[in-house]
Parts: sequence; C-alpha cells; structure tokens
Amino acid sequence: MSIRPVREITAEEENFRMEPVEGAAFSLIRRDPVEPEPVGTIVVMAFRVTGYSKDCDGSLMAELDNIDKDGESTGWTPGKIGLYPDVDLVVTDEEWTGMFTTDKKSKVNVV
Repeated sequence: MSIRPVREITAEEENFRMEPVEGAAFSLIRRDPVEPEPVGTIVVMAFRVTGYSKDCDGSLMAELDNIDKDGESTGWTPGKIGLYPDVDLVVTDEEWTGMFTTDKKSKVNVV
C-alpha cells in the first residue's frame, strides 16, 4: 500500500510571476496551471467526526470537520454524511499524522 501526500508544485513549475496592472499602482500574482496529480488519481481527504444528527429514517448521519496533516481544522465542515464500511476508511490521530512523517534515511513516508 502506498499512501502519500499530494505532490507539491514549485514556483518554477507554475511560472509564478507578478504582472503590473496598466494604469494601477499594484501588480497581480499570476501562475500557469499545473495539475498536482494526474486526472483519475484517487484522493483521500481526512475528516474528524464531530457529532451525529438523525436522518429522516432515524439513522445517524455524521457531522464532519475536514482536517489537515496536523489534525487541525481547515474550516470545511460538511454535515449529514453517511459512513459506510465499503466506502470509508478510519485511522487514529497518530496513524493520520504518521502518514506525513518522513523517514530521513529512506526518504519515504512511514505508514
């Protein structure tokens, strides 16, 4: 199994630049579009369960909080999401943050 962070795009790759705006005293940031991952790549995003609310049939729907690699909230909080064993994966906080820990010797992610 190989789970890894999304590839980081460098300023050189995206041709980061400041372009002056004609007749204005400021410039705009411009970048060339670069796909961080190929189309068709499966992306796994992490959410922390913050609670549950009842659905119309009485079953519970998860209230979620999207988290970053450090387990901190990103501010995206979708609600009323079903959790299913054939769709969703779960990990502990330690396992999640461990996915972003790099072994300096082998330069691979430790899962």
